Amino acid sequence: MSLSNCVFCGAKASIPVVFPETFTAYQLLQAGDKACSRCAEMFRDPKFRRNCWFMIGTVWAKIEDPLAFLDYMLVALKLELAADPRFASDPPPFVLYLTKKKRKHGWILSVQNPVLNRDKFILVVDEEKIMFERSRFEEYYVFCKRLFDTHAIPKSILLGGMPKPSDIKRYCLAWADCFKLRSYERDMLWRCVVEFSRRS
Repeated sequence: MSLSNCVFCGAKASIPVVFPETFTAYQLLQAGDKACSRCAEMFRDPKFRRNCWFMIGTVWAKIEDPLAFLDYMLVALKLELAADPRFASDPPPFVLYLTKKKRKHGWILSVQNPVLNRDKFILVVDEEKIMFERSRFEEYYVFCKRLFDTHAIPKSILLGGMPKPSDIKRYCLAWADCFKLRSYERDMLWRCVVEFSRRS
C-alpha cells in the first residue's frame, strides 16, 4: 500500500478521506487525499469538534475547565496519565484544542501545532491560532478573575476596551484597571481568558 502525507497533520498516511458536502475548512488542509489513522478517526468522530480536549499519542481526555487546565497544565497532564507507565516522567508533546463554537474544524490546526513547550506555544481556539505565553496568561487570568468575581462585570465590558464613564462608576473600577482593559482590547489571549471565564 502506497503512503502519502496526511492531509490533516502531515504524517505518513494511507487511509482515503472522503469529504462531505458540508465540509468547508479546505483552507486548513495540506495537499493530498489520505489521512493517518489518528486523524481519520478524529475527522469521523464529532467529539473532536464539540469538546475541549488534549491528546498524548492516542490517549484522549476531555477538558471541562479550559482556564484551570491551562493554569495547572503540567499537574493536570500527570494526573490524567498517572496510571499509564508509558508516561512515568514529564508528559511528552501533546495536542491541545479549545472550542466555544463546538462545530468548527479547528482541531485540524491543533494537530498541525502540537504543544512542545508548556510555557509558550500556539493555542488553537476554534479556527484561531493564539500565541500562549504563560506569564501573560497568569496576569490576565488573575486580573479577569478579580474583576469577574469581585465586581461582577459582564464579559461584554471586559472585552470592550476602555469602559464608559457610567460603567466605571457602576462597577467602582479603578483607573488603573480601566487603562489595562484599554490596552488588552485587541489581545487575543485576553479575549480567550475572558470568554472561557466562569464565576467562582
